[in-house]
Amino acid sequence: MTESPHIDVLGTIWHTDRHERTPLGRLVEAAKDCDDSTARTRIVDEIHAWVASGGLLVEPDAIVVGIPSSPDRPNHLVSAVARAVAAANGSAPVDAVVRRRATVRLRDLDSSERPAVVRAADYEVVEEVEGRHVVLVDDVVLSGTTLSHVADLLLAAGAASVQPIAIARSRRS
Repeated sequence: MTESPHIDVLGTIWHTDRHERTPLGRLVEAAKDCDDSTARTRIVDEIHAWVASGGLLVEPDAIVVGIPSSPDRPNHLVSAVARAVAAANGSAPVDAVVRRRATVRLRDLDSSERPAVVRAADYEVVEEVEGRHVVLVDDVVLSGTTLSHVADLLLAAGAASVQPIAIARSRRS
């Protein structure tokens, strides 16, 4: 999956024609950077509706795994979204992946530096995923480096398939 997997994305962070956040982008900023629980709840509601309406097709027996946040920057958004996807699909959220090390934010790096930083985060699959379909959730996708890396780890651990999804795509890459 290291070759830019297809990533299902709810929306975008930035308007395409100007340097201004979209309404979803403002919610993500508030939920992720300010730990705003109201913004997080609104995003969860949008994600739940996306899945429940069939806008995001998920294997019925899939487990839902959130990309863990950096240990020095707790982020409750991914966990909340993973739970929402699981609830809308009637499946289970599973903490199958851990992240052992803090790193700089990928959004602050040139794209050529991102793979080394993602590897340095020391992600590890810690739950049994063999033969399971996995929905892998992240908050914001820049280039797909983190989703691709963690998807590769899950596939190496025996996952039957990995479906990467994100709340929003940033135009910065």
